[in-house]
Amino acid sequence: MPVRARRQGSRRGARTLRSDLESARPSSYAFPETLRADELLLRAPTEADIDVIAPAFRDPEVGGEAGLPPVDADALRVMLREQLPAFRARGLMAPYVIEDTHTGSILGGANLRLFDPMRDTVELGYWLFVEARGRGVATRVVRAMVEHAQANGIARVEAHVRIGNNASERVLERAGFAREGVKRRLLRHAGGRVDATLFAVVAPGAE
Repeated sequence: MPVRARRQGSRRGARTLRSDLESARPSSYAFPETLRADELLLRAPTEADIDVIAPAFRDPEVGGEAGLPPVDADALRVMLREQLPAFRARGLMAPYVIEDTHTGSILGGANLRLFDPMRDTVELGYWLFVEARGRGVATRVVRAMVEHAQANGIARVEAHVRIGNNASERVLERAGFAREGVKRRLLRHAGGRVDATLFAVVAPGAE
C-alpha cells in the first residue's frame, strides 16, 4: 500500500498554486520543513547530526553513489551554517536526514533540489547507510517526497541514477517513476563524470 506522507511545518491556510505562463506567475511551492512516512521523519540536519552522518560523505559505497561531497565533519558544519540556508531560500537544495522515530537513529539522508518555479518541477535524491538498506526505507521516503510535491503544485518530479546502480533504480520504479532516457556525463562518480538514467513521475492531470 502506498504510504501517505503527513506534512509538517506547512503554511496552514495558504493555497499552493502552479505557475501560470500567461500571467508570468511562478509556482508558490516551497520545500517542506519536515515530512513523515509512518515512523520515518525527514527533517533538516542539525549540528548534533554531523558526527553521525559525516562518515557517509567519505564512504564510496554511500556518499560516492549519492554524489555527496567527500568532505569531513568540520566542512559539513561550515556548509550547514553558511551555505545551506541560502541554497534552500533560492530553491537550489533542501537536505534532510531520515530519522527512525522509534529508535532515534539516523538511517540516511534525502534532498529536494533544483526547484523550477515556472515549470513546476523539482528533483529529489536519497541515500542510506548500508545497515538501513533492504527494509523499504528509501521507497517510502521517495513516495513521501513525491506526494508532498504533487499536493503542493509540482507537476513533475525527477531523479537521476548512475547507470549500473540497479538498487537505486528499483527504488524509483517501486515509487512509480518511469525511465525516460540517459543524460551523458551528468553525475560525478569515482573521480570522473558518468552517464545517468533520467527517471520522472508526472502528477495526475498535469497540463
